[in-house]
Amino acid sequence: MNMESTEQKKPSVGLFLLMTAVYFGAYFGLKYGVFGGAMPWYYNVALIAGCLLLAVALKNRFQA
Repeated sequence: MNMESTEQKKPSVGLFLLMTAVYFGAYFGLKYGVFGGAMPWYYNVALIAGCLLLAVALKNRFQA
């Protein structure tokens, strides 16, 4: 059994704020800029999944 602290696995506040800004910027840009206010629900799911994958990739890349 691994008794490692979970504190090491938490994302930094900066990464959280960056990914929040990326998500909301992309969401509102797509919803109102591309789709005119009626974005299909599956685009939102894909956007959330993409942001989560990007956050994990960035966390792994910059983790020492």
